[in-house]
Amino acid sequence: AKGIVKFLYVHHFWELQLDCTTGEILQVSRRNSDIIEKIHDGSLADYGMKNSSDWIKLIYTTVMGLALILFTVTGFWLWYGPKRMRR
Repeated sequence: AKGIVKFLYVHHFWELQLDCTTGEILQVSRRNSDIIEKIHDGSLADYGMKNSSDWIKLIYTTVMGLALILFTVTGFWLWYGPKRMRR
């Protein structure tokens, strides 16, 4: 609607914006949000190893999820245990 086309590069974190009417390059910039997203969800290791199956991301998120459950249960036990012993 604005007459701007955005090209996102698949193999690196850059974008290119073009004006559709003149073909002029409006902006070339680094997409920091994609880098932060890859760090957050664990797919940066898959990206670094050129692995397209995302198995490292799957292992990372599984381990982090299990650690969250473990820390929640042990934290509750450390909070509730002394209260139970006092009674």
